[in-house]
Amino acid sequence: MIENRILIITPNLNGIEGKISHIQPPLGPMIMANVLREKGYGVSIYDSALEGWNNKVYIDDKRFIVGNSNEKITEAISSYNPEIIGISALFSNSMNSAHNIARLAKEINPNIKVILGGNHISNSVLDYQYAQKNPHSNIPIRLFDMEDKNIDFALIGEADFGFADLIEKIIEKENLSKIPGLVMRKDSFGLEYIINPPLNIPHITKLPPPARDLVNMEKYFEVGSFHLEKSPSSRVVNVMASRGCPEHCSFCSTPQMWGSKIRWREIKDIIEEIKESKRNYGVGEIQFEDDNITANLPKLLELCKELEKIDLPWCLPNGTKINNHFSSQKKMYQAMHNSGCYQITIACESGSQRVLDEVLFKNLKIEQIKPTIENIKEAGMFVHTFWMLGIPGETYEEIQKTIDFAIESGADSYSFAIYNPLPGTIKYREVMKNNLWWPKRDFNQLMYQSSLIQVSGFNGPEEFERFVSNVVKKTNNLLKEKDITRYNAKKNLLKG
Repeated sequence: MIENRILIITPNLNGIEGKISHIQPPLGPMIMANVLREKGYGVSIYDSALEGWNNKVYIDDKRFIVGNSNEKITEAISSYNPEIIGISALFSNSMNSAHNIARLAKEINPNIKVILGGNHISNSVLDYQYAQKNPHSNIPIRLFDMEDKNIDFALIGEADFGFADLIEKIIEKENLSKIPGLVMRKDSFGLEYIINPPLNIPHITKLPPPARDLVNMEKYFEVGSFHLEKSPSSRVVNVMASRGCPEHCSFCSTPQMWGSKIRWREIKDIIEEIKESKRNYGVGEIQFEDDNITANLPKLLELCKELEKIDLPWCLPNGTKINNHFSSQKKMYQAMHNSGCYQITIACESGSQRVLDEVLFKNLKIEQIKPTIENIKEAGMFVHTFWMLGIPGETYEEIQKTIDFAIESGADSYSFAIYNPLPGTIKYREVMKNNLWWPKRDFNQLMYQSSLIQVSGFNGPEEFERFVSNVVKKTNNLLKEKDITRYNAKKNLLKG
């Protein structure tokens, strides 16, 4: 048995006053932890945001950081006494915290090896490589995160197995240069790198289940701010049944991170993971985190058949594709409802066909949205909808058209997101090339419901933020005004 001590840390989170900050057990780090344990390594997980959930440090009058203080983080790292630390940063706005954790680790022990992973660094590397080939892109030809000498290595793409391979080679002092997805400095200046292409895992059936016993499940339940914050149960298990998305939307980074091919786990393994969570933690609800769970209809129907036997309510907080199996939707949605699904989120994005086609590159016909909403409702489920406003290339009239279309769509509830450019996406590169930022705003302020990009018809970011906030309030009162019976039924179901 190998006794090496590995610590995986998720950093503090950024929040904005009046908006819900979500936090749930980190699936990626928990899977990597079990891969490590299968190889005999000693491993722990530390969620700094969770452990310091009641600690808010304000950046300005609206924005804050939630999570543990430097003293608490230092105390936690010292008590674990790790040889290697992995920092998993899902969001770009968590990177200041990630770098701070790396600095604290090196202050404790300069010999600790620090490895960075997650969506942010994966997509930053894609942009760095793009900028090298496109010098007029206005994207800096620099990997800022790797210029931090406190970070020794990064892993890009799916690192479930790559993390364990890298750790093994570090410990055995073997050559690292061939590890898929590895990013490391070539020299002490940190301006030239080895960047190995990542490998998507062809068969995610080989992945172990997440190591929920290594995280503070009771505190996640206590905080109660899962992906869908209002739920039938306060004890939620978040599960991913599949990975990947074949679409190529201009604003989304999912295919870059998880690949364009839909890959499912074994249904029996998904069901056993849920049963184990029910036995060990008394969970009362499942939230599936898949990006495109309805793409493979046979697999979905097989999953639904087995979920019927478990008898737990479940939902899809992520936006599902509206026109997957459009002609057989009724059968699909009925099977989902029969197996316990109470709410589906659909990704509408815009009420303008031109925006869907020419701006978002979204393979969707606008006339398919309302029938889909009706089909979901007829099957017995609630419908939440995703919309996006302030997209570069969208006119003021098209913003109004989207709002009007959403109001008439018949949905039960609405999320109107202010567009923000995600690294690695087509739209991010357009924003950078044309310098579309509002004055005094830039990528470092990236946060949900913060306006960073100039919007047609508005004089500044604060004006647009107020506008969208009012739209959210107005639309989410519609159900109460139009159908009080349905409103009360939803209110009684979602007690969180």
